Amino acid sequence: MTKRRKDYPLPEFIETYLYHLGASGRQPSTLKRYRYDLIDVHKYFHDHNVELNEPTDWLDVPLESWKTFVNDFLIEEKHYQQATVARIVTVINSLTQFLNPLRKKMLAYSQPAHTLTVDQVALESEFDRLVQTIRSTRGLSENQLQAHPYLVNRNELIVTLFYKYGLRVHHIIRLRMSDLHLADHTFDVYDRLGNRFTLKLSQEDQSLLMNYLADIPTPVRPRWYSEDPVFVSFDFARMTFRWVYAKNQPKQLTIVMITKMMRQLNERSGLTRSVTPSMLRNAHVLKTYAGDMTPSERMNITCMHKESSLRRYEQAYEEFGTELFESDERPALS
Repeated sequence: MTKRRKDYPLPEFIETYLYHLGASGRQPSTLKRYRYDLIDVHKYFHDHNVELNEPTDWLDVPLESWKTFVNDFLIEEKHYQQATVARIVTVINSLTQFLNPLRKKMLAYSQPAHTLTVDQVALESEFDRLVQTIRSTRGLSENQLQAHPYLVNRNELIVTLFYKYGLRVHHIIRLRMSDLHLADHTFDVYDRLGNRFTLKLSQEDQSLLMNYLADIPTPVRPRWYSEDPVFVSFDFARMTFRWVYAKNQPKQLTIVMITKMMRQLNERSGLTRSVTPSMLRNAHVLKTYAGDMTPSERMNITCMHKESSLRRYEQAYEEFGTELFESDERPALS
């Protein structure tokens, strides 16, 4: 890990920021830690098809994408302690203000990394509202109305995969046509370490998948059994799905596109709080404790390769899970 970080090239604007910190009197150990943190940030977004090569690239990342990075990657996947997450958030804010002194602090962090609270879990009623909003044309601009027939099945499928199957954003982005095995209603999901998890699709959700793929015009549709991405970005200017000629394949979604879709969806839904992909995933994981399941079965169905990753979910279910899912309301916890 250390060698990989040491050899990882950072863009010039990040190197300039680190040089500025050194010139300001920061200790070499602090600069080393900040460099490692920024390598993690840069590599994460690169892996999610967002290139941070210029200052404008960094400043254009929406707040929702930063929150997904913190929740899905730092907390849920890396299991970093509160102090580590807080430090990385400080680095992100510091670099952002270095690039644009007028930009206010972008991120705030105070939630302990290993404590799952009831406020971090989506309710079934909230999921249902999101789906209803996706299907509705209420609140759409004229341009969005034209694109709606192309995107309704794609967006519903994404939200469904978060809530019913517990996928993370990076699972969605990395899903390939070769991972789909629709003859037996399954698909494969891979984590960052290459571990494979095979999930079972319901008939209803497989039909939703097929309808989404049918929405894509044949010339730019992902090809079966290929390495084409399952989820394709949409060009609102041309009203069609995008194709990358240099790669000879459809242009896959990015983390920015997905978080933007979720932000707009929340704004249209009228929900009293904003529902995130991690909140939808948390509901899926918690619900696995409502039935009998072996640890290996639960690890597969939640796409986790370490049993220790499930401890906070087990503790949360014992604390409020039964009451939460029976009433579909957030209980008042003491």
